[in-house]
Amino acid sequence: MQFRVGDGLWLRLVDVGAALSGRAYVRDGSIVFEVRDAVCPWNEGRWKVEDGEAARTDADADLGLDASALGSAYLGAVSFAELRDGRRLRVLRDGAVERADTLFAWRPLPWCPEIF
Repeated sequence: MQFRVGDGLWLRLVDVGAALSGRAYVRDGSIVFEVRDAVCPWNEGRWKVEDGEAARTDADADLGLDASALGSAYLGAVSFAELRDGRRLRVLRDGAVERADTLFAWRPLPWCPEIF
């Protein structure tokens, strides 16, 4: 018997605003994402998550990332610190990674027992 870790669930955010507004957050707070998306250009731009709601904004961004990276962090199993360390996001404001990780922390973590 051996242990193996692999992807079992992938997520693609098609509507960033609805997706970010539709999830629960550990506590109130705010973060601004500068989202790039070559597949769904309507997702591109700055999105502010504040007190559980997401909306477009002209405010300065805290983190810059591709929609695929945001999809990785969306369910909570991949942290923004891991995305930063993997060079999957740009830190645009000091402390933003820690703030995003605090907002997006969620238990229980996602789990997919099936490979489909």
